[in-house]
Amino acid sequence: MAQRAINWDLGPQNEAANDPDCIAPTVLPVSKPHVVRRVGVIKAYSARKRYGLVEIADAHSDAIFNIDDVNPCDQPNLDCGQTVTFHAVTGPDGLAAKDIRIDATTLPPMPGEAMLLKGWR
Repeated sequence: MAQRAINWDLGPQNEAANDPDCIAPTVLPVSKPHVVRRVGVIKAYSARKRYGLVEIADAHSDAIFNIDDVNPCDQPNLDCGQTVTFHAVTGPDGLAAKDIRIDATTLPPMPGEAMLLKGWR
């Protein structure tokens, strides 16, 4: 597109209205992406390298994370095999996990029928 020199002499107003280069920019609203917390299990974590992988429970895929993405109070307790909740974000390196928190609300599995018959409570 060729650039035009600035014409400081504006002239009549209707002349500027007919000029195709004087169109006001249009700003369209952009919707925010809907963020959903997901549940996953820490598949691998290296404290020395400060990164790890989370296996997403419902998608059967992995998301990479950095220790800076983990809640500060959960960083010392982070270990492989723990259930966590996080936000899955698509980044330049693929799927990334952000705002990771150790999920303390998960309960152990219910005992089997044999254990209940033996008096397990």
